Amino acid sequence: MFTVGAILCLALFWFVRTKAHWLISGFFAVFGGALFAFSFLGGWASTLILWVLGFILGLLPESISAGSVLAAVAVFFVVMVGIDVWRNKKLDEGGQWAAICLPVVLLAAGGAVGGVGGSVVTSLADAGTGIFGPLLGW
Repeated sequence: MFTVGAILCLALFWFVRTKAHWLISGFFAVFGGALFAFSFLGGWASTLILWVLGFILGLLPESISAGSVLAAVAVFFVVMVGIDVWRNKKLDEGGQWAAICLPVVLLAAGGAVGGVGGSVVTSLADAGTGIFGPLLGW
């Protein structure tokens, strides 16, 4: 169910990203990313992110948690989207990818930040299935 919703939202996002207002394209980007984060592909992406990050952080002499690095990446993504929209009132290429990938990074973060981010992503995914579910007969 989440996979089909993610495909639908991201396809709508791809279609309206240059034709509609940035709020509409941003809506589909964030909801598509949240639904993707809860799909099986998002689970794989989250596991892959944690594995690669754990490997890289394991090479450092200091112990740094993967959750704190992913929290910093999530804040960077939010700032990136904000600056991208503020600069020219459009969601350009970098901001689009940041908006889509933000829910996966928040779910991968874990801990306190991941708990708060996970509840936000869960609410977004539930709202997305509530919006598009009746249209698709779920």
